[in-house]
Amino acid sequence: MTSEIHESISKRRKTSEPAKFRPGFIRNVKVWNFTTYSYTEFCLSPTLNMIIGPNGSGKSTLVASICIGLAGNITLIKRKNLKSMIKTGHESAAVEITLENHEGKSPIVVKREFTAKESAWTINGQRSTETKVRKLRSEFNIQLDNLCHFLPQERVAEFAGLSPEKLLMETERTLGDGHLLRKHEELIGHDNTCQTYINKIEELKTRLAQLQKEKTTLEEEAKKFEEYEKKAEEISNHTLLIPYAKFHDLKKQRAHLKAARDKAKNKLRSFQANFKPLEDEISSTESRIIKESEEYEEIKKAVRGYDVRIDQFKKTQKQCANEIAELIANAKYYRTKAEQKKRELEEVKQEIKRIIEKKSCFPEVDQEKLSELANQASAKRHEMREFEDKITEESSLKNEIGREITNLEHQKRTAERTLQSKDKLDVLVGAARQGTKYRLRDEAYEAHRRLRSNSKSQGRYFEAPVVSCNVTNVNYAAAIEKVIDNNSLFAFTVTSQADLDFLSRFSEENNSNTPIRLVNSIINPTATYNQQELRSFGFDGYLSDFITGPKEVLSMLYNTSKLHTIPVSSQPLSNEQVKRLTNTPPSGKIPFMKFVAGDTLYNIQRSRYGSQQSFYVTEKISRSNYFAVQGMSQEAKDSIKREIEMLNEQIDERKKVYESHRSAAERYSRERNELKQQMLAVKSEQQELVKISQQVNDLQTSITLKKERAEKLEEDANKDYSSKVHAYEQKIQQKYDIFGDASASISSALVEMAEKDNQARLKMISMINFKNRKSAAESLVRELRRMQEKLKDDYNRYKREYDEIKQSDAYVEIERQNQAYTDEERTRLAELAEEYVTNGTFTEATILSKIELLRAELSLLTGGDKSSIDALKKKLQDIKDAERYLPELESKKEQLDKQISDLQEKYESELSELVEKISVAFKKRFTKVASDGRVQLAKSDRFKDWKLQILVKFREESELKVLDHQSQSGGERAVSTIFFIMSLQGLTDAPFRIVDEINQGMDPKNEQMAHRYLVHTACQNNRSQYFLVTPKLLTGLYYHPDMVVHCIFTGPYITDDHKDKRDKNQLLLNFAV
Repeated sequence: MTSEIHESISKRRKTSEPAKFRPGFIRNVKVWNFTTYSYTEFCLSPTLNMIIGPNGSGKSTLVASICIGLAGNITLIKRKNLKSMIKTGHESAAVEITLENHEGKSPIVVKREFTAKESAWTINGQRSTETKVRKLRSEFNIQLDNLCHFLPQERVAEFAGLSPEKLLMETERTLGDGHLLRKHEELIGHDNTCQTYINKIEELKTRLAQLQKEKTTLEEEAKKFEEYEKKAEEISNHTLLIPYAKFHDLKKQRAHLKAARDKAKNKLRSFQANFKPLEDEISSTESRIIKESEEYEEIKKAVRGYDVRIDQFKKTQKQCANEIAELIANAKYYRTKAEQKKRELEEVKQEIKRIIEKKSCFPEVDQEKLSELANQASAKRHEMREFEDKITEESSLKNEIGREITNLEHQKRTAERTLQSKDKLDVLVGAARQGTKYRLRDEAYEAHRRLRSNSKSQGRYFEAPVVSCNVTNVNYAAAIEKVIDNNSLFAFTVTSQADLDFLSRFSEENNSNTPIRLVNSIINPTATYNQQELRSFGFDGYLSDFITGPKEVLSMLYNTSKLHTIPVSSQPLSNEQVKRLTNTPPSGKIPFMKFVAGDTLYNIQRSRYGSQQSFYVTEKISRSNYFAVQGMSQEAKDSIKREIEMLNEQIDERKKVYESHRSAAERYSRERNELKQQMLAVKSEQQELVKISQQVNDLQTSITLKKERAEKLEEDANKDYSSKVHAYEQKIQQKYDIFGDASASISSALVEMAEKDNQARLKMISMINFKNRKSAAESLVRELRRMQEKLKDDYNRYKREYDEIKQSDAYVEIERQNQAYTDEERTRLAELAEEYVTNGTFTEATILSKIELLRAELSLLTGGDKSSIDALKKKLQDIKDAERYLPELESKKEQLDKQISDLQEKYESELSELVEKISVAFKKRFTKVASDGRVQLAKSDRFKDWKLQILVKFREESELKVLDHQSQSGGERAVSTIFFIMSLQGLTDAPFRIVDEINQGMDPKNEQMAHRYLVHTACQNNRSQYFLVTPKLLTGLYYHPDMVVHCIFTGPYITDDHKDKRDKNQLLLNFAV
């Protein structure tokens, strides 16, 4: 066989053209900031692409990039989220895949740029969507979720664990365009429906037999019940007759009340005729009272008019008396005015003499000296303003320097406090001072700083675990930090919805994205294993045993990171210990799904397909950035010390400048004070002279005014006032005359007013007489009204009782019941009531007595089961329904059986033919590495139970056995899997297939043989493009000129040089950075 392959290859090298890319083949893959790569480009072969490199170098990155770049589900590569695919220290990543298009069309370039939460898609540079990318993938029949097409490292174990039923359907999906899978699913659906029909038919037949048996028993019970019902019907008829009996009783009562009502009505009419004479007398008396009242008011109005006239005359008298007193005072004043003026003149002359003597006592003021003093004071003020300006300027400079010194000293004290502080918040400050930027950490620090300075936030939150929690043993710090996700590490913890809303508003107001966690209850971790049991596994304890802090924060960490369920060991575990922890025990329960040993984190996972086989993934634990230190790092402390030294130098420099300005300000202040004393002396002398001059001027003004007053008084003292005195005496006489006339008018008005008052008194007596007559008549009418009301009450009572009978609830209920009866019931009840009416015993009491008698008779009868009649009717209806529905179901089943038969014939023949081809191809290749092998279609009565079985035999003495994870070793399953996948070549339309680390566990001989046939299959024809990922290669392997080997090298000394592009038609090695 080997010679045949070599001969075939030699001939092809001479005659055939290089392999071409077919539609859906991948030409090129580029990634940026993806997992461990900053930038990488894979230039791919259209045949076989072999990716090799050491464990952990990133070989599977190509597989992951194809899945992510073509909109595959991230769970296919066993990742939780996109964030895990972004290189550490970066916020985003990108994948670009170039697919071969249909003939004559340019290649298709699909690019995905994504962050932890969002993705942006483009197709050939045009913005697109994930839905369009999946549609494009479907057009080329790229099935990333089919293990026969896409078998990443994380799902290798799942393939061997596929059930035969699942393997058949996955194989059908990959054959051709997948039409066999659609037919199979359609057959399963029809088969399930048919089985439902069969079950329903059997149920109906069983049900019919049971119903016929129950029908006979119910007919006997029904006869007894009919006798009982007849007596019960008679009771029911008498019960229905009760309303008629009540109605008959009410009719008699209404006739009696109607007669009493009519009698009271006649009495009331005859009594009302006696009111007419009394009412006329009251009306006449009311008219006389009104007339007398009007005349009385006219007289009172006249009396009030006399009051007004008398008040007017009294006002005139008072005014005359006032004017007379004023005229007498004026006459007296002019009789003594000349002598008064002479006395005032003498007093003024004496005052002038006294003021002149006082003026002579003041010295004479020199105006030239006063002017000179004013000029000196002005000059001194000008000099003082200059000194004030200089002092102000120096003080301003001094104060400004003082503020600078204060700020510098504050900065110094803050730095010194930070240097001495043990606050873990300084860990974040230290990292920031070293220049490393990390948004989540820096925002957390700023949020903590602001909340600490906010008094309203006190007691409403717990600080982030990186600040509030401590690790009791630094050997476990890195492990704890690895297990806790970054969002929880920097998250605030709150215990109520109100506090959560408060912190959310605070974050919005401060434009902060710091995470917040709500803890509804405190978790007290309960250990599944005690300390002794943990040590038996090789662990020192749980991670929760080595961290302390507020119980609310620890509860948050238990809830999000499960610290209380993850055991830890400071030393690596042996292979036997790891195997014990990672292999599934007979009980099926793995002790720990995650544990830490040394610097490695183990994650146990289960396959979601087949037998759900378990496997584990390891992660390297780097050093601790936060929990391993107390306070800030030494580099940060050195930085702060240098900052303090620089601040001290600045403070000393500014203090020297401050002292120079202070000295200048003091010097200017002393000079200003000396000048101020000089100016005060000048000003004092100036004010003394101004004061003397002002006093002399005031005295001179007073003398002038007094002399003017003396001249006027001398003129008044020499005048004659006798004519004015005579005129005032005449006016006084006139006023006395007017006063006397007013007194006479008052006397006349009083006499007339007394006469009118007497008339008013007579009218009042007449009014009282008429009112008494009216009151007596009204009293008699009221007495008669009371008698009338009694008659009205009797009438109304009889009328109301009569009407109430018709409107009563009982009467209305009787009417309602009567309307509810059918014509048949009314006829039957009328015949029953006729006998009682004829005998004169049709009353409610008689009917009730009859009902009691009938009930007593009923109790003596044997009552059948009332439900037996209903049950019999229901059974009869059920029998009718079942007999109608059964033929319909049988007809539907026959139609469905025919559809299944027609569809099965085509499906089964095509499937059997394809399985036979797969089996032949599988056996042809597989027998080169094992004793025997075949692929077999196992049919069953139910289409859902049809299986595709891979039968293998690795030793001659053994038998063919179905491939599973129990009968064969890992290497045997791997070699069987790869040969099965190769046997599908030529039967599928898959553009490419990916196999990741399928050779794990193979022995060297089988691996060489499997590798040879894989290369030969991939390069022999150009139907599918292959990708083989492996961490190692044996020596002496077979290679084909059309295949490409991609060697993965990573490390700090690899340069980012991807400009050298080799000819893809030649055998080449791609070095990924």
